[in-house]
Amino acid sequence: MPRKKRSAKLSVGEMRLMAVLWKMGPLKLSEAFHEQPGHVGYTTIQTQLNRLVDKGVVAKSDSRPTKYRAVVEPQAASSGMLEMLIDTVGSGSVIPVIELLVNRAPLDKDETNQLKRLFSPAESKSKPRSNKSHPKKATAKKHLMKRKIKR
Repeated sequence: MPRKKRSAKLSVGEMRLMAVLWKMGPLKLSEAFHEQPGHVGYTTIQTQLNRLVDKGVVAKSDSRPTKYRAVVEPQAASSGMLEMLIDTVGSGSVIPVIELLVNRAPLDKDETNQLKRLFSPAESKSKPRSNKSHPKKATAKKHLMKRKIKR
């Protein structure tokens, strides 16, 4: 059975730089430096661009001056960060991560309906599990249900 290819794991700084490339398109190093938010050093941007090329998510031109462009879509690059978040924050479970996101800011009725539409197909595909084997999931699910009842 072939192994599923895992997404490249990108740092927060690399993700910020990717966001600039997605927004602006191909950029020279100096342009990427000027577009980067915050106080990030020129050589740091250069290092990050080279690492992104090594990871296969950015390509650089052969022409001079060299231009860098994103070669993956935002969703593909973000999946590696989400995997890391689920592994670290959620201990392998998506429930604690969803709980953090839902608790971060109040959801309006439209957002709640969008979440219901997202979860509906997943719910019909999932296998029934015992909550006893996943106490964190059971607690998170109870908490989400309480939030739903309060609305």
